[in-house]
Amino acid sequence: MSVIDILGEQEETLGTAEDLREEIIVEVAQQEVSGSLVKIEFETSLGLCTGYYHSSELGHEEINMDTDSMNMLQLLFPACNGVFVHQSNRAWVEISLAEHIHGLPEYKIYNRIITAQI
Repeated sequence: MSVIDILGEQEETLGTAEDLREEIIVEVAQQEVSGSLVKIEFETSLGLCTGYYHSSELGHEEINMDTDSMNMLQLLFPACNGVFVHQSNRAWVEISLAEHIHGLPEYKIYNRIITAQI
């Protein structure tokens, strides 16, 4: 009867406890308060888009997109006339279109950095 070394196989797949500790990165979440200037990035099929907005208590802030990012969005959506933080889920942005369609294109925010707090 042969003995199977299961533990050896698991170590190869999962790594050691030390390896796992190195992969865990603790990120301190910055508080987004009303009036903060926030930089966001989100990924589209044409590339990474970057924009800025001032957070407010009302939500659904308009995002001022970099010129290259706005050009990219207008290539994807010719009727694009703006970008907003999603009203009910701040982890997403929604693309506003000049034409009426059912639902708006949405993208998950890839990166959010608070650049200044007032």
